[in-house]
Amino acid sequence: MGDVEQIGPYRLVRSLGKGGMAEVYLAEHVGPSATTRPIVVKLMRPELHRDERMVKMFLREAQLAARLCHPNVVQVFDLGEDAGRFYLVMERLEGLSWRDLARRLWANGNSLDLGVVLRGIADAALGLEHAHALVDAEGRSTPIVHRDISPDNMMLCVDGATRVLDFGIAKVMGVSETLTATDEVRGKV
Repeated sequence: MGDVEQIGPYRLVRSLGKGGMAEVYLAEHVGPSATTRPIVVKLMRPELHRDERMVKMFLREAQLAARLCHPNVVQVFDLGEDAGRFYLVMERLEGLSWRDLARRLWANGNSLDLGVVLRGIADAALGLEHAHALVDAEGRSTPIVHRDISPDNMMLCVDGATRVLDFGIAKVMGVSETLTATDEVRGKV
């Protein structure tokens, strides 16, 4: 990363990866008396900040994800803008994506334990069911559909629970959406 970068009250520690829309960093929240708390910052890529459609998609992801509060969904804490760069702050999860876990095991000639896989699928289903069952403040159904569930977007945490990540292309059912075109592919095959 070069020099340590500060975004709002968050100090970026190291890069965790890059996607089509954002860069993800391990970071620290710097609080009073220099107390720190480890978090993850998803920072919109600088070349996209002038693209109104991409900004709307990034902000929509933050708004949708912030509505979710479930032990099988990554928790979103904050959304902000600093020097024209939008960022999303999430809890730091310790563990591996299901993709990375499988690759590590397979590289060593091992396989995934069926019981562990089934527990992970059940956990992800519980998190997705929470998103599908959301209601607004007036009690109206406002289900969120993830639309990009994959081993990359599921993390097996050290506590044994699987958590769903990345609601970047999620859709609120019953709400017309013009951010993705009919012939446009988003997410992974």
